[in-house]
Amino acid sequence: MTGIEYKGKRIPCRLIIFDKDGTLIDFTATWVPLIRKRVAFLLKILGRDGELEAFFLRSWGIDPLSGKIDPRGPCPVSPRSDEIIIGTMALYQKGYPWDEAKQWVAQAFDEADADGDWREKVVPIKGIQTFLSQLKEHGFRTALATNDERKDTEAILSHLAMDGLFDVILCAGEVNPPKPHPKTIFTICQKLSVHPDEAVMVGDSVTDIMMGKRAGVALTIGILEGGVTPRKELEKVADLVVDSIRDLKFFK
Repeated sequence: MTGIEYKGKRIPCRLIIFDKDGTLIDFTATWVPLIRKRVAFLLKILGRDGELEAFFLRSWGIDPLSGKIDPRGPCPVSPRSDEIIIGTMALYQKGYPWDEAKQWVAQAFDEADADGDWREKVVPIKGIQTFLSQLKEHGFRTALATNDERKDTEAILSHLAMDGLFDVILCAGEVNPPKPHPKTIFTICQKLSVHPDEAVMVGDSVTDIMMGKRAGVALTIGILEGGVTPRKELEKVADLVVDSIRDLKFFK
């Protein structure tokens, strides 16, 4: 029987479900540069200089000076479609028509995302490929539950040589309601014929942990390395909080 060691106990589990951004890859190093690029393209479309940059960044929950991300803001948990709506609302608040604003924001996102292969600059958590490979070798089923787009998720995993390490991948818009509703976990478990109480949820956000709790998984684990949520926030909701994913101990 496979399982995980937790507080001196061995908890049987067959399935490990991971979040992606902030859990498998460094969130700030990966996404803040891209979001800044999206803002730059939007300002270019509007014919404006940097006067609106700080306003836009704050709208997405990013401090314009430090680049620090609000862990309970939209940036760590919102899918791309929601981020476009947030940008549209920011423009609307500045007096721009809603329909035109939405078109401009979507255009800026598309142009920024297509400007060079930003996916090749994604920063993985140290040793994550080896960690996932060992889980598979030990007989665990693995799944990925992310709010990122399918095409970006697959491109990132391929670039990091992790595309064959998950039995199931669920992305933005593929399950509704989204996180923190437990339907994503229920769907994964159904696909793999595993009961939720035989699964473990690993993530860096309160949203990830609450999804696991509501699904009734065997254990919820908060990860600090690569994420933006402080330890004290994760400890309020997670069964276990570790500095690094490499600190987890599984057995077979």
